[in-house]
Amino acid sequence: MTSEEEVTKSISMLTSGSTIIVELSLYSTKKIKFKTVFIGFLPNQFILIQLPNLSQNTELAANLKQGVACTIRSLVEGKEGAVVAFITSIERLVNIPAKMLVLNIPTKVALQNLRKRTRIETQLNFETMLKEHTVKGVIVNISIDGCLLSIPKDQPFDKAEGDSICYSILDKSFEGFKSIKGEICNIRATSKFYKVGVKFQDETSELIKELLIKILIC
Repeated sequence: MTSEEEVTKSISMLTSGSTIIVELSLYSTKKIKFKTVFIGFLPNQFILIQLPNLSQNTELAANLKQGVACTIRSLVEGKEGAVVAFITSIERLVNIPAKMLVLNIPTKVALQNLRKRTRIETQLNFETMLKEHTVKGVIVNISIDGCLLSIPKDQPFDKAEGDSICYSILDKSFEGFKSIKGEICNIRATSKFYKVGVKFQDETSELIKELLIKILIC
């Protein structure tokens, strides 16, 4: 299979109407991220995505122009999920028959399988409010269903199995991931830490998908 055929096969995993995350690379220290919808593509020619609403985002409107580099990420659903990601550039904007961005076909597509039970190792810092106390710890690993939290025993952790928990990630590059909700499945104490297993609630599924994409691809 040629590289062009591999790219075509990978992009074909994206279905019309699927959610994608677009990150514009303006210069080394400036990026703009937005969410939109994949429309379709013509192999070896171009990709079409929905143009977002620009009426309330003047900075984004000023930078959506030909030649601007962008990274596309999406979580492909199915029996076994996968994260698809590639770097491309804007070819042009069109308004007919709908407002769309035309992107160039990438030279390479990254594909990361994401089985339901696969645990991804992390060292992300988080915090949660327990009664009047702020408790901080580390996310040790995460999957599409749940995660394992590590909390130092010198902090006032008084949750039990079956309790709900809501936490936010503190790391600067993940600052958009707040109010992650789940149910505590198990608690194991070591000499220095509480190891807390959490199952995510259905209402946070889209947020978790974005978080997994960020961890795997960024």
